[in-house]
Amino acid sequence: MTAQHYITTERLGIYQKHLKVKPSQVMAAYHWNKALAGALLPAMQCLEVTLRNAMNTAIQSFPPPGAKGLWDTNTNWVTSLPKYMGDNRINSSERYKRARNSKDRQDAAGYLLDKWSNRLLARTLTEENLVAQAKSQISKEGKKPTPDRIIAGLTFGFWTTLLTAPYEDPHGDRLLWPTLTSHVFPNAPAGYTRADICAAFFQIKELRNRLSHHEAVWKFYQRDPATNKTDYSKPVYGTQASCNLLRKHYDDILDMIGWMSPDRKTNFLSHSANLRFYALCSVEGLNSYIAPEKIKAQIKVSRGGKGISRLIRVLGKNEFIRIVKDGQTVLTIGTDNSIATG
Repeated sequence: MTAQHYITTERLGIYQKHLKVKPSQVMAAYHWNKALAGALLPAMQCLEVTLRNAMNTAIQSFPPPGAKGLWDTNTNWVTSLPKYMGDNRINSSERYKRARNSKDRQDAAGYLLDKWSNRLLARTLTEENLVAQAKSQISKEGKKPTPDRIIAGLTFGFWTTLLTAPYEDPHGDRLLWPTLTSHVFPNAPAGYTRADICAAFFQIKELRNRLSHHEAVWKFYQRDPATNKTDYSKPVYGTQASCNLLRKHYDDILDMIGWMSPDRKTNFLSHSANLRFYALCSVEGLNSYIAPEKIKAQIKVSRGGKGISRLIRVLGKNEFIRIVKDGQTVLTIGTDNSIATG
């Protein structure tokens, strides 16, 4: 069986339909998307780690005053806050399991109790479930589920959920927002509210989900101008338009990292991780996979001399080579990689 037999027709068909590539170029375009997804991942990881660290630090360093006595603002906040939210957002009759007979261990209200005399939960919030899943996975690995490990094991979805309206206390200081907004996002655009920040992160979450499910990261749909919601009946066509939208999302990711930590953004860019993404996210980036002959810039080997011959030999061995000018490294090149260093 060929490689295409292991990929659905629907997944491959979009390259012809949306990008207008030829049938013979579909698999090459599919691998371009894989490379593009790989180039997108470092920025996505940086955003996710920066968000969770910014929230974790802010909650412990600048705890909401009204949280005292309601939920822990020390290292245990990651389990305490979701439980507090569940207890307050879900009605008791739905929140806890009812005893079925008199022999069941129960309290005076008829709710089932565990061996520590805690009520057994019947319904939980998504955030609580995500924490439970992280704890379970850590335990399966033979480790103790400490708060730091739980925080590291939580998904991007958990952190974006903490940006939603239920975690805002507009008339008090019991919850995260707006008390912590200036601490978590000190450099957000002027006038941005919790809702604005949340909307930006949910847009990136949508892209993150496509990345996680190995979908085409370049595929977009138009947005309804009235609601700004995605209109799945109106896809975006063409390589240039698709790449422009993905580049805009990428630039948003970098900006959002800067909202929390300009130093973190500067450090990320200093290692040139963005350059590979920008190179691949273009018409020429796609052509480098499906039609290299369309790339205008070229060096003819016959005129390259010893330097070019050596470059080809090194790349043929899947090794790296430096291009040096006046003793300074200008570029480091690998078979499918280029990193500007000066």
